[in-house]
Amino acid sequence: MAALGLRALWGRTRSRRAPEAPWPQTAGTVISSTVQVSARAGHRDEHPLVFYAYQVAGVVYQGNRVRRSGNGLAAAATVDRYPAGSPVVVYYDPSNPGHSALEL
Repeated sequence: MAALGLRALWGRTRSRRAPEAPWPQTAGTVISSTVQVSARAGHRDEHPLVFYAYQVAGVVYQGNRVRRSGNGLAAAATVDRYPAGSPVVVYYDPSNPGHSALEL
């Protein structure tokens, strides 16, 4: 009985969320691509740092977000996929083209 109640609550919560619309895409170019390393309390963190440029409606933007949400891949593997100077597809938020990502 409790499981059915939780399932009904979960279904209601899911149905209230609006589905995310796909972002449009445009051509871009990778400016630089490196692994950023930080250390805190003896713990080493590595994050991809990929800067890219793109245009929307004649306005030039720069971004550094690889994924729209989450990380997903190891930093070195991500940097290897986006070498400096390479062309990329950039996805951007149509309501704010300054928000972008290389992967959805």
